[in-house]
Amino acid sequence: MAAIGTPAAGSPPENWPEEVQYLTDLVYSPAVTPDMRNALGRPSTTAESLDKITGALVAAPNNGDRVCIRTIASPAHHPALGQRGLFAAADMAPSAFLCLYVGRVHTDAREDTDVRSHYDLSFCQLDKEDLGGGGGGGLSIDATHCGNESRMANDFHGIADKANAEFRDCLVQVRSDRRREGWKWERRVGIFVCPAGLAGVGRRKGGAQSADGGGAGLKAGEEILVNYGREYWDSRNLTVHKTKARGS
Repeated sequence: MAAIGTPAAGSPPENWPEEVQYLTDLVYSPAVTPDMRNALGRPSTTAESLDKITGALVAAPNNGDRVCIRTIASPAHHPALGQRGLFAAADMAPSAFLCLYVGRVHTDAREDTDVRSHYDLSFCQLDKEDLGGGGGGGLSIDATHCGNESRMANDFHGIADKANAEFRDCLVQVRSDRRREGWKWERRVGIFVCPAGLAGVGRRKGGAQSADGGGAGLKAGEEILVNYGREYWDSRNLTVHKTKARGS
């Protein structure tokens, strides 16, 4: 069987910002309880239909086979000119997996949330059933101080007519000493190439979605562009036409 999982910290890729810790998997706030973490490894019946990503596919340094970080030098009107962006390292087919969105998982409690963060992504909403009858709550992933290549993905506004990639819920193969087979499926969020022929369809609930969906895949060297979502812009009282992308 293929290798499963990697340590949370890893060697950063080329053009990685020195002030940000590079991760290959999620790290957790102390406020995220063991029950919450265990719930991520107990996918619901609905979650079983999500894309399944093998541990070998997300093991470092495999992201480099699919994505790379570059400093944006053109065009002159690019909102993130001189900043970093995420680019396809190879030709990628529609719906292809690019990389996981990783960072610090935290609860949605105000005291556990950095309200100034530009890298906070809604992860999942846990209900009482998920937590064995206890109180539910939301989890988010903040890549402000630690993360991986995914934090460099820019919003498409001001760059292209539509996004060519999207955030999508998925299941990843991770190690488990409690399972006979030695692994289990655990919920994550990934960036995927937009699927073909699904114009106007978003793939996530409660988080950023694809702008127009649909596409013909990515060509090597093409910038990977997502839609941060209306909530991202509204929470900052900003318009997408006047604000730089966050990929730096």
